[in-house]
Amino acid sequence: MSKLFFASFLMLFAETMCIRWLGVEIPVFRAFPNLILMVTFIGASFGIAQPENKLNKIWLVLSLIVLLAAVLIVPLSPLKDLSLRTDNGSGPLSAILAMLFIMLDCLSLLVVFRAIGSTIGQSFKDLPPLPAYSVNILGSMLGVLCFAAISFLGGPPWVWLLAASAAMAAYIEPRVPLLSIMIPAVVLSYFVTGNSYWSPYGKLDIHTFDVPSGSIYGSGNYMLYSNNVYFHLATHAPRDQEIQTLKNKKLDSQEQILFLNSINMELPYKLARSTDDMLILGAGSGNDAAFALNKPVKRIDAVEIDPVIGTFGAKVHPDKPYLDRRVHVIINDARAYLHDTKRRYDLIDFSCLDPGGTLNTSSFLRVDNFVYTKECITDTLKCLKPDGIVAMSFATGPDNPITARLYNTIMAATGKPPFALCGKTFDSCLFIFGPGIDNHPEAIQNASASFADLLQLDSGSARWQPNAEQAKERPSSDDWPFLYLQFNSMGLLIYSIVLGICVLTPVLLLLRGSKDLLANPEAFSMFFLGEAFMLMETKSCTELSLVWGNTWIVSSVVIFTVLLLGFLGNAYVLKHENKGHLRLIYFLITASLLLDFGLQISNSLPSGIDKIVSPLIVCLPVLFGGILFSRLLGRAKQPNICFAANMLGVTFGGLLENACVVFGIKSLSLLALLLYLCSAIPLIIKARSTKSS
Repeated sequence: MSKLFFASFLMLFAETMCIRWLGVEIPVFRAFPNLILMVTFIGASFGIAQPENKLNKIWLVLSLIVLLAAVLIVPLSPLKDLSLRTDNGSGPLSAILAMLFIMLDCLSLLVVFRAIGSTIGQSFKDLPPLPAYSVNILGSMLGVLCFAAISFLGGPPWVWLLAASAAMAAYIEPRVPLLSIMIPAVVLSYFVTGNSYWSPYGKLDIHTFDVPSGSIYGSGNYMLYSNNVYFHLATHAPRDQEIQTLKNKKLDSQEQILFLNSINMELPYKLARSTDDMLILGAGSGNDAAFALNKPVKRIDAVEIDPVIGTFGAKVHPDKPYLDRRVHVIINDARAYLHDTKRRYDLIDFSCLDPGGTLNTSSFLRVDNFVYTKECITDTLKCLKPDGIVAMSFATGPDNPITARLYNTIMAATGKPPFALCGKTFDSCLFIFGPGIDNHPEAIQNASASFADLLQLDSGSARWQPNAEQAKERPSSDDWPFLYLQFNSMGLLIYSIVLGICVLTPVLLLLRGSKDLLANPEAFSMFFLGEAFMLMETKSCTELSLVWGNTWIVSSVVIFTVLLLGFLGNAYVLKHENKGHLRLIYFLITASLLLDFGLQISNSLPSGIDKIVSPLIVCLPVLFGGILFSRLLGRAKQPNICFAANMLGVTFGGLLENACVVFGIKSLSLLALLLYLCSAIPLIIKARSTKSS
């Protein structure tokens, strides 16, 4: 039992670590949503289905070395710049090398997770299946809790490796060669990542931004990088008299960048009728707050989702804006704050959102997806005073489809076109809307002189509205929140090739090597249950994040809760093994999924009530699905084969998750229902063949 527990802990802990770490340090992995997740589950399925086929220890050692090199050495080498794009000067050779690099890492993941899976598979062969499953879930739950705790404490990768090494030492062979690799890796990781900050959302790096000696901007300016990608500038915010001085001065190239950044932030204040109460969403290091403090503001509520970035405004930013008594820092998801707050504002500024780039580098869903939807904009308008305005800026230019999608989303929410300004200097766009503009159209004319002055300083800026083609861009909504989605035929081809080699090929090899998977009707049922489970987990994270906030804590709690429901379902079956007909369970699953599909929790119930109702609606199908899984596992003649088939189903469930890009997130409920019903077909066929014989 102890080996099963530690192997289950390691599988979930290592899977989470690989998704987070590989996605950060190996940028090309971000082009393939779900790939790391799918490969780890396929590797585990290999080991669970064929525990008797012992893995060559040399392969295991080499694979571990490859993975550790990928996150510890490659980021320091030219390989870090490998790209799948051929339109940015990289050329086809870079794309080919990137694909080979991805495939090598995927092969290594398959080998490592096969070793973990073999211990789990052997336990399911040697132990009663339902008690073994209980231990498996408990180990997985501890893996979730452990990684969540490390994230909460800001633990860096060397702490992750230390926890993984302890679990490996508890059960895996060969101990000495593996630990002789892991311990030096812990030490190396300590020195390689020592200068970075690690928040629950990823890796943060501060790069000094130097300006000439004696400059108005002074010292301490920096660029913040999130997950190795530029995120935002943090600079001294010039006062009005300093801005006038800079207008008449010949600026250094670095000063020019900072100055243009400042004047682009000026326009909302010229259009706002009052700035007494201001809300900044995605307040980041405090740049917007520092700029606002030079204006006649009485209160600034600064909402920032990342707790580590939230400390920079008081400790690192050159102006230390978060130390000002007028600024109130709130660590929360922007969407959740808008939905729950009772305060009203003169100016709401959408600033530096999405610190980690993705909610999870194995998914299409980003941290800020639900901030730029029609429903969120509706929530935002409710938080305005009668003459309040909203300013929404983005790092896209006039030709980017994201700009058009934002414009169309604002139109869909307000029924009126926003004031839009686009510039090519920073590939930027700025949207201003709200009753302060609608009720007082003269505000635009009154600001025209200052606006013209701004345009002279930044000649790339101009009023903007979408052309006929851009007007067709699909607006973002809570059901379809894919603001950043762009289809590219070459990208789709590369994506299909990598999936074919890294996912479909090992699956075919697994099916060829394990004839029991194809010969066991219950294995087919378990496969469909795995697909449905993955869809329900994804949808649960999505819908509960809309209500409770799209924070790392909510995501961790949801995953833990899904596992807990599986444990409770298994405990119920252990206690009432012969009670509860399968037809009744399928009926309850069907009814709960149809209820989930029919109810739109987000924005339909008052704040507070929705936080109670939504978990009940979302979790019921997961609980009934867990009971069904345990019923089938308990009567399986080959429980390890059924468990491997279920893991394989989870893999393809991650692929089917992408259907929501076309049909919307709510469609996952109907797709999960179809898969649950498909799981009954092999059982019906088996029952009829038994009766006829």
